[in-house]
Amino acid sequence: MAELLEWMMQADQMLGEFISRYGNLVYLFLFLIIFVETGLVVIAFFPGDGLLFSAGLFAAAGSLELAVLLPLLSVATIAGNTSNYYIGRYLGHRFFQKKDTVWARQLRKAHQYHERYGPWAVALSRFFPFMRTLVPFAAGLTRMSFRLFTPYNILGGMAWICAYVLAGFFFGGVPWVKRHYGLIFSGLILFLLLVLIYGIGKAFWDRRRRAGD
Repeated sequence: MAELLEWMMQADQMLGEFISRYGNLVYLFLFLIIFVETGLVVIAFFPGDGLLFSAGLFAAAGSLELAVLLPLLSVATIAGNTSNYYIGRYLGHRFFQKKDTVWARQLRKAHQYHERYGPWAVALSRFFPFMRTLVPFAAGLTRMSFRLFTPYNILGGMAWICAYVLAGFFFGGVPWVKRHYGLIFSGLILFLLLVLIYGIGKAFWDRRRRAGD
């Protein structure tokens, strides 16, 4: 977790170094990072939010093209979630068989989130670290209809990419934002995790109360 926060706090510096060294290859780098984060259930710790914000910041500075970033990264995350859905559909039962592993516990949380919010979980999970990787896997695991999964996958993917890239594009150059870059993202992650924990906890207690009645 400490390495993740450090990476997010320094995402702008890392992306700047990559642009200066490799030029337009940065687009391939960003595509792969976003695809892997949302497409492989075993890799749920990539710094997608900070990277997207930084990409928007560099687009505002003229180092990257906003017209390329938005469609390219939207395709990356939509394709990633689709990949994760099929991994869950065909291989997911093996994770649940190992009941005491960290991944099994995280998947059960994702499954609870999925049950509570239904198909909207696929869209909303993009904004929650770890959940954006685990929820599409859980959707495949529970055999959600691909026809139902797809529009929420597209909606959530485009909303996530546009929200963070455009936030970086329009607000990344504000002096206060630049000075408190790491603090903003650390606070955002903490807030989203608290919302997630509250939602899962409320669903759990509601089920227990109904069972008691």
